[in-house]
Amino acid sequence: MTTIRVARPAEYPAIGEIAVRAYTEAGSLPSDVDYARVLRDAADRAERAELLVALSGDKPLGTVTVVHPGTAYAEIAQPGELEFRMLAVAPEAAGNGVGRALVQAVIDRAREQGLARVVLCVKDTSTTAQHLYRGLGFERCPDRDWVPAPGVNLLAFTLDL
Repeated sequence: MTTIRVARPAEYPAIGEIAVRAYTEAGSLPSDVDYARVLRDAADRAERAELLVALSGDKPLGTVTVVHPGTAYAEIAQPGELEFRMLAVAPEAAGNGVGRALVQAVIDRAREQGLARVVLCVKDTSTTAQHLYRGLGFERCPDRDWVPAPGVNLLAFTLDL
């Protein structure tokens, strides 16, 4: 059984490595930006956003960063929305519902906070992630697509609650 909760400091190194491994396996690390450094810095995400971890027993299997509009990690969130970023599942746990459980935890948080929408961006080449989001009811929002770095095309998705 997978448990989702706020990450603890002792778990930050493992969470950072899971994120780097997941992005590397998916071919999602940009070549001209040190995004691996950002992914490894789970402590910063935990300090400036809400860092969730998926666990099997006490073993971290995945992570997601939950952000509010106007905060350090927000990219496209507007008032009344909750955004999530850096969803990552350990490659050995892929396909076991961990990513789905993490996204559902974000949706549940947004509902608990009375927010109208959940938003995210995903790299245009990350088809597995896009399939997951569509399966959970997210829809494309092309007017919020953006390019943070050359060759990194991010597609926006929204879920109205």
